[in-house]
Amino acid sequence: MNIQNLRYFVIVAKLENVSRAAEIMHTSQSSISKIILGLEDELGTKLFDRHGRKLVLNEAGKRFLESCENILQETDSAIKDLKHMSIGGDDVIRIRAIGIEPHLLACMSMFRLSYPSVEYIVDTLPEKDEIPDINAYDLIIYPDEVRYSKFKGFGFYTEKYLFAVRVDHPMAGRLSLPVSMMNDLPYVFIRHGNIYEYPFHVCTAQNVSMKSVNYVDSQELHRQMIANGIAVGFVPEGSTEIYRSDSRIKLLHLTDSRFQRRMNACFKREKHLSEMASAFKKYFIDYYNIQVL
Repeated sequence: MNIQNLRYFVIVAKLENVSRAAEIMHTSQSSISKIILGLEDELGTKLFDRHGRKLVLNEAGKRFLESCENILQETDSAIKDLKHMSIGGDDVIRIRAIGIEPHLLACMSMFRLSYPSVEYIVDTLPEKDEIPDINAYDLIIYPDEVRYSKFKGFGFYTEKYLFAVRVDHPMAGRLSLPVSMMNDLPYVFIRHGNIYEYPFHVCTAQNVSMKSVNYVDSQELHRQMIANGIAVGFVPEGSTEIYRSDSRIKLLHLTDSRFQRRMNACFKREKHLSEMASAFKKYFIDYYNIQVL
């Protein structure tokens, strides 16, 4: 059974769409369809339930996906070991993501299926007063703010914040929350040294009157403070999983657009990118359908 065909299967299984997989893998839909049909014929069973253009794994497909991932992991590990032993090479991609960046993880995972020897070094330290050195990273994800104007990047996504309260809080029954209702509440913010999370600056700029201000240095402690009714807080939309899984917490939408900010992506100059980093840049742009001027 062809290893590359197994990679195609895993990608289609994760995307649930042949046309999207074809775009990502830079091949035709018909080629991928033939590979999937060939695998099903070889295995003697269907792997997907077809719903229009969407492919959903059936029970056989789920079991086969698990086996494929184990096979590919072992194969990739062997390839990596042999490559380092024989020729070495720079397969490392260095990334600085200001804040937590769940959007990026999906792309990194899919890229590894095509480039199994890739190694990631990801720096997600909180924002600091100094601007990161683009020459130290292949990719930097950063807020669209004046102080980052020297970066010649492009729009990536909009980071939105939700308002987190305990389920028995008086505001828990609301679907959304305006700034005018944020006064006279105890707040908790994530802080690292003198670096505060983004909503803290918005509240300060909007003159939100805070009954008390509490600081923690981790997301887990932040969640616990809210879950135990000690304070209310803000949660990035892309990092809500541990809050939504806690039945003691309710998340509310914020009506004020100032509690969201545009995030950009900037790769260092092409001539300074390694072959692997250059391939990742092209994959990243294709994966997110980014229009680069």
